[in-house]
Amino acid sequence: MTCEPHPSRGPVHHSITSACAVAAALAASPALAQQAPPLAQQLPPPIVLPETVVTADRTPVPVDLVSASVTVITAQEIEQRQYRTLNDALRAVPGTTVVQSGGPGKSTSIFLRGTNANHTLVMIDGVRAGDPSQVNGAPNFAHFLLDNVDRIEVVRGPMSTLYGSDAIGGVINLITRKGSGPLKATAFGEFGSFDTFNTGGGVQGAEGRFNYNLAMQATTTRGFSAVPQRFTVGIKNEDDGYWNVGFNGRFGFDVSDNFQLSLFSRYDWSRTQYDAFLSEDPNLREHARQISQRLQADWQLLDGRWKQTFGLSFLQVDRRDLDGEDAINGTPFAPDSRNRGRRWQLDWKNDFRLSDEVGLVFGIDAERISLHARSQFNFGFPPNNVDKSTGSVGGYLNARWTPNEALSLTAGGRVEHHDDFGTAATFRVGGTYAFKESGTRLHAAFGTAFKAPSLDQLFLDFPAFGFLANPNLKPERSIGGEIGVDQSLWGDRAKIGATLFRNDIRDLITSVGCGVGCSTLANVGKARTQGVESFVELKPWDTFSLRVDYTYTDARDRTSHEPLVRRPRHAIDVAASWTPLPGWTWGAELTHRSGRTDRDFSQFPSPITHLEAYRTLRFTMSYDVTDGVRVFGRVENVLNKNYDDPLGFQAPRVGAYAGVRLSL
Repeated sequence: MTCEPHPSRGPVHHSITSACAVAAALAASPALAQQAPPLAQQLPPPIVLPETVVTADRTPVPVDLVSASVTVITAQEIEQRQYRTLNDALRAVPGTTVVQSGGPGKSTSIFLRGTNANHTLVMIDGVRAGDPSQVNGAPNFAHFLLDNVDRIEVVRGPMSTLYGSDAIGGVINLITRKGSGPLKATAFGEFGSFDTFNTGGGVQGAEGRFNYNLAMQATTTRGFSAVPQRFTVGIKNEDDGYWNVGFNGRFGFDVSDNFQLSLFSRYDWSRTQYDAFLSEDPNLREHARQISQRLQADWQLLDGRWKQTFGLSFLQVDRRDLDGEDAINGTPFAPDSRNRGRRWQLDWKNDFRLSDEVGLVFGIDAERISLHARSQFNFGFPPNNVDKSTGSVGGYLNARWTPNEALSLTAGGRVEHHDDFGTAATFRVGGTYAFKESGTRLHAAFGTAFKAPSLDQLFLDFPAFGFLANPNLKPERSIGGEIGVDQSLWGDRAKIGATLFRNDIRDLITSVGCGVGCSTLANVGKARTQGVESFVELKPWDTFSLRVDYTYTDARDRTSHEPLVRRPRHAIDVAASWTPLPGWTWGAELTHRSGRTDRDFSQFPSPITHLEAYRTLRFTMSYDVTDGVRVFGRVENVLNKNYDDPLGFQAPRVGAYAGVRLSL
């Protein structure tokens, strides 16, 4: 684990001042003033929260009874804020850090509460999206397009009791739309900076016992060079293009009132050009293809008190990295690298309601993953090949007791057996208590989690570079918890809240020496991540809403006591939405990230360096011309900030985009 956050050198209070200035400017608008009578004369509807979330307890639960910290991003928010990829949507989620090595499609890491990028489980319609062909098993978040997503649920904190490996930092769950009602069709097109074109469309509906949703989305862009110009003096910077085409479908059939069959299907094909660290390489590119399928059966018994779900899932990821010879970089070591990862998953989940107060969720998960990798080297090195697989099976039980409307308690455990390292056991407990009269809600959770080593870490040697995998690796393990309070004010026209969190992680897989010119991996690392997530949410009028999030994260290597790299200590996000006239919606989002540390791989042995704080601002606008025609536009990085995140990879400068969406 790379270890890091660094004390902020940037003046955080300036970001807060900027955020308040944005809010004040909007509130002072004459048009808004005409729309808004005094608060005392209004009875606006309360801030609307999702009625239930499904990821936190693996079954639908009212959001006020969930002990974990959960953020839900709805399809309406995705469209209104014009998020195109999962990266875009996650940037403003509390406790979440997004680090992208350049523009669209480039390698991306997501850190939840300061944990590693491979410590977050990602699912799409019940399919685990972790990439078995990657070194650490994490997915590339940059390829997830969102046009057909109904909601994104982000659960923070250890969740291995319900989901097994990977869920040390939390779970990100993407749920696509289910077709309903008469036939509906949508289509959109968008043009913008860097020769960007986004398009998509789909049909959905239901006919008798059959429901369907079929969608397509595509993006293409010329991109820009990720290498900062200060490192390429005298060398022409090449743009790094990207294109992605995705198809997904969701089909359901009600065999009877108590038995339903569903099929979820997804196909993504992408091609991206990218740069190595501080190296302008016009020939470096990746071709990737991802296929996922899930067949699911839902069966209700005992008048709906016992609900069973049977699922069979398949994921295949094919990646090919190519690097041709050129005058700048010479002959590459590995001009052709091919990787194929596969994941088979079988799951049986039971949701059993013993009484109105007591419910159980229990089940069994089985998984088989495989990796086939081949790298062709130059300079006389033989090809590097690996063909390995491993599997696991686990059982879990989670109980919920809700004796009244105020109190809810949960407790659960899991035992999982892995082919390579044996058995891992986890637990989780949590609870909420609501003071209805005052609008106060307390919540707390505590549990353990683990991350199994990837197939690359276990078996993929690179003798040409003196690296040996370690088949004796153990899982990384964690123990952590949180405690928080939410407070509703002014008849639910405002909410404030804060949550303290902490995670202690041991047996981290770290590179170690194994002789002269030799390195391998071992479970020798330890880390601690702790901090606070806080928010203020306001809706003083029907036409205006404002949310401010502040996250403090202290993530450190417990051996060296150095901050973990690429995790900012201070993160501030401000989002405002204004509907001045019927059909019009304006939005603004301000982001501040404090200074953070990173590793400088241009030197040996890659010393720790410091990255300066940065702030970005984006504006969005949409107008409903008719019931079926909407025009929209946005400006990204309005302040045209130039910054690296991570070191050696510059973020996009200012960009403008506009388009139209049709609905029938």
